[in-house]
Amino acid sequence: MNFLIANKLWLIVIGGLIGVMLGLGAEIYSLKNGIKDAKTELKEAQNELALKEAISAVVKANLEACNAKIELQNVKFKELEIKKPDVKKTQEKARSKFDGIKPLVTQSCEEKLERCERIFDELAR
Repeated sequence: MNFLIANKLWLIVIGGLIGVMLGLGAEIYSLKNGIKDAKTELKEAQNELALKEAISAVVKANLEACNAKIELQNVKFKELEIKKPDVKKTQEKARSKFDGIKPLVTQSCEEKLERCERIFDELAR
């Protein structure tokens, strides 16, 4: 009878160990599946990240191109900008144009006509 009791004890211990080993095997199997799922998710995330980086690079290139075009337009606007005239130069130019004009009282008809033609020529410029 002692032998049977001792064997039952060993059978229980061995059964318990087999149960623990089966439990650990199931856990290892589920962890392997979890690792596979994690690897697939990682690859998908890396693909999404690469796509977002490519889109970001394209957007950055477009932004740089737009900034270059805006800068070019700003340069053209500055070229088209009306500059404030130099008052002194304008006054000197006007004086030099009309310095040769004499009063009408002492002039003959031909001189008056010539003077008027000269004034109109100067104004036409």
